[in-house]
Amino acid sequence: MEKYGPFDGVLGFSQGATLSASMPGMQRERAALTKVPKIKFVIIIAGAKFGGLEFGCPKLASNAFESPIECPSLHFIGEKDAHILNEEELVGCFMNPVVIHYPEGHKVPNLDAESIETVIEFINKVKKIKMPLQGNSNL
Repeated sequence: MEKYGPFDGVLGFSQGATLSASMPGMQRERAALTKVPKIKFVIIIAGAKFGGLEFGCPKLASNAFESPIECPSLHFIGEKDAHILNEEELVGCFMNPVVIHYPEGHKVPNLDAESIETVIEFINKVKKIKMPLQGNSNL
């Protein structure tokens, strides 16, 4: 992120979503991403907290979910995903999360018109958030 940024937000699927979801919390705790602007939003597709419900958490991310994450988040959860409980647990870590449920399993979903409208509304909301381009003095 330092080399190719700045980036407004992050998007991840599955394990990438797990990492993406932890980034705002790690940044808040100054465990990572201290030399880049504050992450403005996250889009999480089929993601869970590190370790899920069964495994431990990496030390770097151990405090990432200690308190509610204020970063705007959009979560996609597949109703047939074997990891649905872990995904729903992650949603509870964010303040005011936007959640789209889709009928498939662990995959990037095809969205219906209503879900597309929800995505557009989320993007329009985060576009209005003003943050400095460099530094992270607002952490």
